[in-house]
Amino acid sequence: MILPYRYRGVVLLSLIVLVLPWAAWRFALRDTFGAWRDCRRLSAQLAATPAAESRGPAAAGVQGAELILSGGLLDTVRLAAAHAAVQVAGYEPLVTLRQDGLAVHTARLTLTGGCTALLRVVAELERALPRCRLRSMEWRTATDRRTRRLQLILTLYIQQIVLKE
Repeated sequence: MILPYRYRGVVLLSLIVLVLPWAAWRFALRDTFGAWRDCRRLSAQLAATPAAESRGPAAAGVQGAELILSGGLLDTVRLAAAHAAVQVAGYEPLVTLRQDGLAVHTARLTLTGGCTALLRVVAELERALPRCRLRSMEWRTATDRRTRRLQLILTLYIQQIVLKE
């Protein structure tokens, strides 16, 4: 369809007036306003909840048996590794932070094995240890000196927040 020159300017101007605001809303502003609306709704909901109720679930996540320094994490890892043919190459537990009645315990766990077996162990650890959080995974390869083969090494950093007595 070919428009005469005298109507072309009016049509282009009307397209700009209609399409430009729609495109700005659709691609830039809609998600921002949705997030702003959700933030206001959640802050109002948070203000409406009593203070004692809001602290309950956070403290419940902290309470429970300490697993990293006591060796409970290592026992769980050994069981999961035995089923998946993965070897535990190293385990270093330490306390990284103590503040306000809480302590953050961190374990550096080094595993060797095949890729799928290591992934199965990681999935099992995430399921079996709800009070511990997997913070970082470092994958690398190294040559075994005896067999001169490449082996896959996975270093896991696992943290647990515990109440300090």
